[in-house]
Amino acid sequence: MTGTTNRAGADGALLRGPESTLSAALAELDDGCGVLVTGDVPDDAYRAAASRYFGVPDRDRRRVLALTRDPADAAGWLPDGVAPGDDGVAVRRLPGAVREPTAAADASAPEPDGQTDTGLPGDGEPGGRTSPARLDLDGDGESPEAAAADARSTLSGAIDAVADGEAGGRLRLRVGVYRIDTLCAALGEERARPLLRDVAETTRERGGMAHFHLPRPAEGDPRSDPVVGAVADALGDALDAIVELRTRERSSVPEERWHILEWGRTDWNSLR
Repeated sequence: MTGTTNRAGADGALLRGPESTLSAALAELDDGCGVLVTGDVPDDAYRAAASRYFGVPDRDRRRVLALTRDPADAAGWLPDGVAPGDDGVAVRRLPGAVREPTAAADASAPEPDGQTDTGLPGDGEPGGRTSPARLDLDGDGESPEAAAADARSTLSGAIDAVADGEAGGRLRLRVGVYRIDTLCAALGEERARPLLRDVAETTRERGGMAHFHLPRPAEGDPRSDPVVGAVADALGDALDAIVELRTRERSSVPEERWHILEWGRTDWNSLR
C-alpha cells in the first residue's frame, strides 16, 4: 500500500493522502474479506458493482451469485464473458419479500402498536407497516425458520460446489448476495444476519471475497444510517469494508468509494 501523511477528511474519515487509491485499498484485503455495498442508486449500479467484484473473466475465479429475485437476469450480475452455466459459477435463488422494503431491513422488530415496520409501501397503513403474518414470501409458504435453514444450505452448498474443497486464496472465491433488506424482510433479521455472517466468515476463511448489497440512502459515514450500521454490527469481525455507490448527472458510469475498516477511505472511482 502506498500513501503519504494520514489526515482527517471533512467528515472525520481517515484519508491516506493523495495516493489513496482503490488498488492500494484492495491490497489490504487480498487475504479474504467481507464487503457491504450500499447507496441510493438504481439496480444497474449494483449490477455494475457486482460484475466488477466477481473479478475479470480471464482470471481463475469461483463465483457464487445469490439473488432474492428471479435469477433470469443473472448474466447481468456477472462479468462480461462469464455465463451462469459456466464451470466454477453457481447462481442461486434466496427468499425475499415480494414487495421490496424501501426503508427498513428488519422485518421482525415490533412496533409499539404491535405491528412491524418493514418499510413496505401500500396496504393503506401509515409508514408502510404490515403485520408479519401478511408479509408475502417468494416460495411455497414455508416458515421463516425453514426458509432460513434452506438458505443456509443453499449458500454453503453452492460455495462447496464451486470451491472444490480448496482454500483458493488471493480472492479466488467470490460470493455476492443481492439484496440484504429483502432477505431480512423475508427471514427476519435474527435469522438473516447470522446467516450472512456465516457466509462472510466461510468465504474469508477460504481467502475469498463476500459482497453483500444493501440499497440505502448514503450521506457521510455509511454506518450513520441505522440499517447499514445494524447490518455492519451483525457482521462484526467478518466485515472489512463498506462501499458507497453513487451516480452523477454528468456521468453515465456509477462510482464507488471504499471505507476500509482500520485503514481509511478511498477517493471516488469509476466502476468501469
